[in-house]
Amino acid sequence: MSTPRAVQPAQPILRVEGLVKRFGDNSVLTGIDLTVAAGQAVCIIGPSGSGKSTLLRCINLLELPDEGRVLFQGQDVLGLPPGLLHARVGMVFQQFNLFNNLSALNNCVAGQVKVLRRSRADSVRRAMLYLDRVGMLPYRDARPAQLSGGQKQRVAIARALCMEPQVLLFDEPTSALDPEMVDEVLSVIRTLKDSGLTLLIVTHEMAFARDAADRVVFMDAGRVVEDDVPSRLFTAPRNPRTRAFLARMMRG
Repeated sequence: MSTPRAVQPAQPILRVEGLVKRFGDNSVLTGIDLTVAAGQAVCIIGPSGSGKSTLLRCINLLELPDEGRVLFQGQDVLGLPPGLLHARVGMVFQQFNLFNNLSALNNCVAGQVKVLRRSRADSVRRAMLYLDRVGMLPYRDARPAQLSGGQKQRVAIARALCMEPQVLLFDEPTSALDPEMVDEVLSVIRTLKDSGLTLLIVTHEMAFARDAADRVVFMDAGRVVEDDVPSRLFTAPRNPRTRAFLARMMRG
């Protein structure tokens, strides 16, 4: 098996070193090394069960690593208060994770007040700003049950942005959406990339990864198999497992 050709960014905002995660006897991550520079958009691709989502959850300490460490701006995330970590390294989930009893506006306000201790007036101002940024300000009074999947995901993105993160993690942000709603969410993510926000995106949208990412990481069986710029990884992958995966995805 060929050695992954890693693209080493300068001044990494995130560094993952020797990360191992087990669930019982099952090793889901088996020694992940990964660096992400400030302002980069990195897409993580790979087959189901390869550990992609678990990697994001370990970075954000939604799962505790069994071995290795995650550094944010050079500091071990285990040493950061959870509220501060989740504000600085935000996450957008596959299933939106909105509060069903709250309006879109109040979904965006709640975390600011509770975690960041902002005043309600300041929190509302920021919520309106970011709802407008993702095109959801007209729906600020709607509850999740009144919104489409794409609209819910845009509210979830606005909620994460309200915390003003330095890194935003996306866990398959379009996989729960109907096909016609995918483009509206990907368009918002492209806008975030253009703004310079650091993004780490688990995705099965190959065209998006090819066209929008600065780097693409291919994972399989809990390992980083290949790490390269899209122009090389999609046209001349070095590893046979990468080639086989891309051939299947492009056919599908």
